[in-house]
Amino acid sequence: MDSSECTDTVGPLNATYCHSEVILGTCYPSSPINHTFTRSCKHLVDEGFPNPGDIIKSNSFTITCQIGGKWSSPGIGNCLFSLVPEDPGVSDAKLQFYERVIQGAKIMEVVGMCLSWFCLLMAIFVFTCFRSLQCHRTRIHIHLFVAFLLRLTFDIILWVERLYSKRHNEQDTAIRSVPALCQSFEVFREYLRLCTFAWMFIEGVYLNSLLSTAVFGRPKFVVYYVIGWVISIPLVVAWATAMHLTLGSNGGCWHGHMNTLFYWIFIETPRNALLVANCVFLINIVRVLITKLRESNTSESQQVRKAIKATIVLLPLLGIANLVWLVPQPKVTEPKEWIVTYNYGLLFLDAYQGLLVGLLYCFLNTEVRGVLRRKWYAWQNTRNPHRRHHSVVTTATDVRLSVMEDGHCKLDGEYVNMVNSNPL
Repeated sequence: MDSSECTDTVGPLNATYCHSEVILGTCYPSSPINHTFTRSCKHLVDEGFPNPGDIIKSNSFTITCQIGGKWSSPGIGNCLFSLVPEDPGVSDAKLQFYERVIQGAKIMEVVGMCLSWFCLLMAIFVFTCFRSLQCHRTRIHIHLFVAFLLRLTFDIILWVERLYSKRHNEQDTAIRSVPALCQSFEVFREYLRLCTFAWMFIEGVYLNSLLSTAVFGRPKFVVYYVIGWVISIPLVVAWATAMHLTLGSNGGCWHGHMNTLFYWIFIETPRNALLVANCVFLINIVRVLITKLRESNTSESQQVRKAIKATIVLLPLLGIANLVWLVPQPKVTEPKEWIVTYNYGLLFLDAYQGLLVGLLYCFLNTEVRGVLRRKWYAWQNTRNPHRRHHSVVTTATDVRLSVMEDGHCKLDGEYVNMVNSNPL
């Protein structure tokens, strides 16, 4: 809710009254000292906490008008699982710091989601519109980007809905007011998350296969499609069925579902298994890279530099950084540095992963830049014919140079050699 809308005043505005103020998205009207408001902890679910499952929705928190005309800090310690069993008497200063960190990290996350969404959309457009870039590798990239894009779309829709409810001070909006619709959003979001990790796994399988065979065979795309889009369906259906049977149709939006046993069995375990497999692929890729570099008599320092570079470039594509989510969420009583690092670091890796993948494997790719440069020159020539004799001539042969007869990109050969200065 906007502070400009919280303007109602009751009684004289002096030291015996607190001014009206928006706190945690709610307008508290001008009130006399010692007046206390009680709010349900369920309200915090809509206020940007990264893990709604950490909130005890059945509890409540209070805020009081103190002597001197100042509102007290919201006593949200009673609302958090991470606080209640450990130290119910956590100071208000620590709670305020924890709240500021979470809100700041959520703003960074929203910016990252929007940037990733736009970058992935443009990358899909580039790969699908330029025939010279269409090959097995980019075909897999497109499916990964589409899964990423759809998942981000659901996340952004839910964020916009949450923002709307805060600005209009509404507890239930179009999605949240209909349990079936809200639960459907959660089901589709988890399905798309699983699909995203499945296509990351396929990226690892394909890259590892290029390194393991001297002759490129045609990838089995039917198998890839089943792994990428189909296998996730029975897992998500089993999880959704278990949630429905345990919580019923009136289970709201299933907030806190990440802490349930069913979520770990049907969603988290398969997802982490795919990431572990990609870790194995990455180790093998780096091993082959170092072997190739040693065979080419490359200096040891250059070997280390190229191995590190290849590892960093492949981390976002294979999604291995997502394993850090297995690290337990810090308690409010833990050091401030760790709270900041955890919340900002993890949300950065999650929200900006699409942006990094789109940049590294599309817009910073040598092939893509070459095609876009030729297209730009051709467009300039059509607008200014006098520039034609100064521009690079683009021919049909030139455009087709990046694709082999069997559909593999020539850059796939660079993956196998792994001695090219650009691991992309």
